Amino acid sequence: MNAVAIGPLVFSGERFLAVIAVLVFIGVAEIAAWRRPAQAEALRRWSLIAVLGWVAAARAGFVAIQLDSFRAAPLDALKLWQGGFAPQAGLFGLGLALVAALLRHPRALTPLLLAVTLAGTGVAVARAALPDETRGRLPAIHLAELSGRPFPLAETAGQPLVINLWASWCPPCRRELPMMMEVANETEGARILFANQREATEVIESYLAGQSLGTTGVLRDPEGALMKAFGLLGLPTTLFFDAEGRLRAAHTGEISRAQLRAGLDDLERTTP
Repeated sequence: MNAVAIGPLVFSGERFLAVIAVLVFIGVAEIAAWRRPAQAEALRRWSLIAVLGWVAAARAGFVAIQLDSFRAAPLDALKLWQGGFAPQAGLFGLGLALVAALLRHPRALTPLLLAVTLAGTGVAVARAALPDETRGRLPAIHLAELSGRPFPLAETAGQPLVINLWASWCPPCRRELPMMMEVANETEGARILFANQREATEVIESYLAGQSLGTTGVLRDPEGALMKAFGLLGLPTTLFFDAEGRLRAAHTGEISRAQLRAGLDDLERTTP
């Protein structure tokens, strides 16, 4: 699942599922608190502790996995809005919170376990009901180099490929582009391309020059063909293709160095 639009808001698929899980968990705990006035305060407190325990442990697990990336930018570990969580590690934090609830308020445990179960069920149902855009393949379309020469995407087959869709008017695109170009220069075994969406060559070149950024890997997608091909809802979006041209992951929204590295690592594991 790539992204979900709710009015003007666009959520990446995994973030949307996380929101569903939290809302269901808190909602069930609140209903239990309403039905059990004597335990209401404990239920509300421990449901919040459980959510925070999952978030903290899941984030810590992801930071540990991508420690090299976070060494270069330690404060990025606090940028939770960029995503980057290890769900299995999160279960450890959730389990600790539930054990603490059992020791301090045993009667709160059953409603909390019910909330956990229903939250997991809600995520499973949402995942099954929403479309999965990662079933696509690298489309047989032509983008354009800044020189105007056609660039057939099919010629990139045979090695892992990352395509970042961006525009100069997009604030998160501007924030992530210098980091992504730096990673592209450091990366071997995979190619990273930057497909500008629907802007003129003069606008692109002027922006890159003004930001002291190079033009290596920068392409034009004047008709937004990639967004149409994958039904993408917003910018920036980063697409990860394996060496056979299969879309393995799609990240909507600003991507961190650690998430980009994690995506590249996943592509490397799929390469024979």
